[in-house]
Amino acid sequence: MSKHVLHKPKEYSFIKVGIRGRKFSFSDVTSRTGVCIIETESGHETTIIEHKCDFIYYILEGSGYFEINGQREDFIQDDLVVIPAGSKFTYKGTCKMLLITTPAFFPEQEETL
Repeated sequence: MSKHVLHKPKEYSFIKVGIRGRKFSFSDVTSRTGVCIIETESGHETTIIEHKCDFIYYILEGSGYFEINGQREDFIQDDLVVIPAGSKFTYKGTCKMLLITTPAFFPEQEETL
């Protein structure tokens, strides 16, 4: 089995606050980055502050908007959204996104508002 080429996880890794995610597992290769596919039909139901991770969303399908530190920015398919650590943000819309986090995400460093 290859550890460098990963197939999309068949099952959801989490379902919460209006989003579903399929998290890729590759900690045996690197622990510095996290990757998952996020799907939503309405958007994130909460606002968060991401204390340690930079979040990079690539919009695979759909459209909507992010509100980052009080500034609303619309997105469509093929856009890249970069959210630096320490930012307060939420998003709304119907979409599928690839999320890359650096360092790898861990729940204890996220603050839900």
